Amino acid sequence: MKKLFTMETQILLGRLLTRSGDQAWDFVIPFALLHVFPGKIQIAALYYLLIKIGGFLLTPWVGRWIDTNQRLRVVKAGVWIQFVAVLGGVVIFYVLDEAVHTGAPSDLWIATLFLLLSGVGILASLGSLITDISVGNDLAPTLVPAEKLTYFNSWLRRIDLGTEVGAPIVAGVLFSLSSVYSHHFGLFLIALWNMLSFAPEYLLLTNVIKKSGLKNKEVSSAKSWAELFYFNWKDSLTSPIFWLIFSYALLWLSVLSPHGVLLAGYLKDKMALPEAEIGVFRGLGAIFGLFSTLSFPVLVKKVGLIESSKVHLAFQALTLCVGIVAFSFGTSWSTYIFLSCILLSRIGLYGFSNGEFELRQRMIPEGKRGQLNSFSHLTTTLATLLLFGAGSVLSSTSDFKYLVYASLAAVLLANVVFLRWAKATEGGI
Repeated sequence: MKKLFTMETQILLGRLLTRSGDQAWDFVIPFALLHVFPGKIQIAALYYLLIKIGGFLLTPWVGRWIDTNQRLRVVKAGVWIQFVAVLGGVVIFYVLDEAVHTGAPSDLWIATLFLLLSGVGILASLGSLITDISVGNDLAPTLVPAEKLTYFNSWLRRIDLGTEVGAPIVAGVLFSLSSVYSHHFGLFLIALWNMLSFAPEYLLLTNVIKKSGLKNKEVSSAKSWAELFYFNWKDSLTSPIFWLIFSYALLWLSVLSPHGVLLAGYLKDKMALPEAEIGVFRGLGAIFGLFSTLSFPVLVKKVGLIESSKVHLAFQALTLCVGIVAFSFGTSWSTYIFLSCILLSRIGLYGFSNGEFELRQRMIPEGKRGQLNSFSHLTTTLATLLLFGAGSVLSSTSDFKYLVYASLAAVLLANVVFLRWAKATEGGI
């Protein structure tokens, strides 16, 4: 019985509860926006773009704040921020929907509500980031024994990928109840699910911190709020792990993802694949990612952490090379080979992601975990924004091939960067 309630298990249980709620909430937001603004898919795109930009601008502050506060305060703040953001989000959705459908509101009032909705979306994203860094990048490497860290991280990844597949299915069923009762009913249920999940996470994480004796950590000093907004770019860029972080960020400059909007649009518009097949392809992406949680720990035991990371990153590059050769033929059969190779590449991608995550856990000193892990998040967000920008410039379906070739180049460059970093770091872990 004691093994079921170890501190590691409590952390994983908290992760499962909140990740499921987060994934469900994120899944239904586009549908809720389309109900408010029928036929205007660009509104949902603008919402996510504003959240990405807001997160990009505020992420350095989050990292600095984490490093200047003790663990218990950080965890409490992360959970409460997410709770308030979801509550605020559902209230604003209700007001916005009522304003659009039952009255004749001014454009200024609609724009104000939409900006408020985007603001709480940014708040939820920052709360999630605070919790992720404080738990996965600080609490876990401090609490979990080094020999168990790979195994623990594999379970974190299984939870993330499992909820990525399962939560949207449940959320879709709940959201469909809106047509039976009222059009707000499904959204309210999912918001309630998400908010209720924060309570056990709060209790589990605070209990772990108190009972483990890890309330205190090495913290940086900040004499004023102004100092919190100072981000030491030089420190981050000259850190020994900068090129590790950069190699991972390069992988985000890729349209070759089952979850990518640009690839889905190409498959529908150019290749005329039915929505059902595209949906199956998306679900299989997460399932193939789960395979990496089995392959990565096995390889770590046999060849070590860095070598296992090298193998998975090289496997991603190899499968994508084969896939893009098939893509160049442009036939129906070659499209399925292309998609199969993308699915196989997820094993390599997620395997390397596990390795990069653990290397950061092991190498970043306690007093800089907030700053450097937020810097990692910053680089992947920047890569996503650059990809959005490239997709906007090369908006024609016929131009998609250039994004595909650029994606392969980014993956190959990531291999080169990581190999050079690994060689320079040899023996330093």
